[in-house]
Amino acid sequence: MGAVVVRNLAQVLAGLEVQEDRLERAAQTAIATAGFAIQREAQKNANTGTHKKGQGHIPGTGPGPNVVTGALRRSIRTDVKYGFGNYIAVVGASTEYARAVELGSPVWKSGVKYPYLAPAAEQLIRNGSLNRIFTAAFLKAVRG
Repeated sequence: MGAVVVRNLAQVLAGLEVQEDRLERAAQTAIATAGFAIQREAQKNANTGTHKKGQGHIPGTGPGPNVVTGALRRSIRTDVKYGFGNYIAVVGASTEYARAVELGSPVWKSGVKYPYLAPAAEQLIRNGSLNRIFTAAFLKAVRG
């Protein structure tokens, strides 16, 4: 039986540690970039028409919500968290009616909703944008 002898183990381990740090930063960069890309797309989706306060949704102005004050669009934010191998980007809106606009409301006509957030993520997955974000971040890290 043969043996493998690594004479420069210290240098190999040091190189692996450098690569680990690069991959850690790449993961952080990729998740933040992806979150902000989804945020931008959701803000576009939450801007499909305008009307005066009290008019309600104007049919034919787009599949998403109409803009009255712009508060929903402005409230869409990304919160990025890192730690212990977890990389999380939470994209959401903070207005009190954000969930009702996205998923519908029991006080609205049955089935009426104006999704803006889920379609943003779905579109970026379908068109390959999120894949490209992660690939670019990790390729940069590996290549140095």
